[in-house]
Amino acid sequence: MTNGFDIGVAAAVVTKSGILLVQEAKGPYEGCWGLPKGHVEPNESIESAVLRELKEETNIDGTITGFIGLRTTKTQHGVGLFLCYKIDPTTLEIRPQADEISKVQFFATEEFEELEWVSAAMRGFAEVALRDASLPLIDLSSESKRPYHLVFSDGRMSLSEEVVR
Repeated sequence: MTNGFDIGVAAAVVTKSGILLVQEAKGPYEGCWGLPKGHVEPNESIESAVLRELKEETNIDGTITGFIGLRTTKTQHGVGLFLCYKIDPTTLEIRPQADEISKVQFFATEEFEELEWVSAAMRGFAEVALRDASLPLIDLSSESKRPYHLVFSDGRMSLSEEVVR
């Protein structure tokens, strides 16, 4: 949260068991369920932030495999932007972050009605992730010599050849 921007991220981890959700242990959303989430730190890439937050809240490592969606708003800190990414877990040794997360559990869509959600947007991200409807990320970081990712609504996996030249 810097310079009038409040940028948050969420990690959508889907396995055969369902989607991974965390229950908030404190704060205004205590007892509510949502995806592992948090804020982007100054000088941190958005992609690094989502993987860091997933690791901090659940002890899960993973790789980003797609883009789920975004939420925009105006907050007390300024412009609010929240981005959700699909993560393929490389480890599943789950250990909830004791001070922030009370439970970590996998859920199927049929169980969503029973949950008290952090927000409607969070539930929407979870529903989209379970439908495997993510958009691919085009990673141009090596060419740009910095974190650089694109997502197109038509789901393309690369830039057109005439643009790359």
